[in-house]
Amino acid sequence: MTGNAHRLFGLAFGASAGAIITPSYGVMPGLAVAAMALPGSTAPDWLEIRIGPATLIPHRTVTHWLLPWLGLAGVSAASLPDAPLLAALLFGFSVGGLSHVIGDAGTPSGVPVWHPAKRHSMRLWDGGTSEFWPVLLAWVIAAILIRSLLL
Repeated sequence: MTGNAHRLFGLAFGASAGAIITPSYGVMPGLAVAAMALPGSTAPDWLEIRIGPATLIPHRTVTHWLLPWLGLAGVSAASLPDAPLLAALLFGFSVGGLSHVIGDAGTPSGVPVWHPAKRHSMRLWDGGTSEFWPVLLAWVIAAILIRSLLL
């Protein structure tokens, strides 16, 4: 996915996750989730740490590995009852990271799922015009969740 598609996809995931937690933890944690999904949505790329034209971590390896993002999401979600705002910030960041990984998993290049050196692809879209559809679907789901849970 392109950078803009990752950001839009991540914001939709953040809006959905924020809508889901708002009834239990309040508006501020819900907004924190949605807000932190934006930097999280691009994190797998900027965590590779660019130095000139090169990166310290090869693209679509450890930073695009599904398991650490799922782990962060699980730990932060489990922490919501004890520290709602802090946990919501971490949860939103992880939701954004997961959206990035899911977005890239749909491309032919794929992402690592079980091991950081072995990529898997769902081959559902490529970069460019076909990424419109998963982004649109993510926003339709977000709109449905917001309407049904918050309005």
